[in-house]
Amino acid sequence: MAESEPVPATPTPLPEPYVAGRSCDGCTMCCKVMSIEALAKPRQKWCEHCAVGTGCKIYAARPEECRTFVCSWLVDAGVGAHWAPRRSRMVLTYQSEQHQITIHVDGDRPDAWRKPPYRDEIEAWAGKMAANGGQVLVRMARDAVVILPGLEKNLGEVRDGQVLLATKRAGPAGVAWDVVALEPDDPMLKRLGR
Repeated sequence: MAESEPVPATPTPLPEPYVAGRSCDGCTMCCKVMSIEALAKPRQKWCEHCAVGTGCKIYAARPEECRTFVCSWLVDAGVGAHWAPRRSRMVLTYQSEQHQITIHVDGDRPDAWRKPPYRDEIEAWAGKMAANGGQVLVRMARDAVVILPGLEKNLGEVRDGQVLLATKRAGPAGVAWDVVALEPDDPMLKRLGR
């Protein structure tokens, strides 16, 4: 594909309406923290087609996964303005099939998610997600950390497509959570009807 002048990251019409006053203009954080399979672009590396802080140099010919991607900050009014990826250095996504919020953290700011007000909000989300069978996953350079009520567990590397299975059991100290990353064809998931 021939490269041309960068085009600002103008939103493509998507099923979800953007929150009033929010846009991709001047933000290219997803072009760094997300993987792009069609371009063999790994996480935490700037896309070779990105003009950092401006937009995509192949905007008209960008891959389908770029065309359809939308961060949660753009479409969820419940996500505060401080989560703007340019500002927070984090990109929020929601995977409905896994009932999972993923926080993709800029590898140059790996502790951004631990700072106020982010950490308190992440813990609140973890409680709500767990109550409905979901979880919050924080993706950093290589490692992924799952957040559940009373649990922060470093899972190491979690590959795209893997499924997180959270379990809880009652014990003398109350509810104890655990989580494992499984391949989508793992027999355990089939036994659970997933």
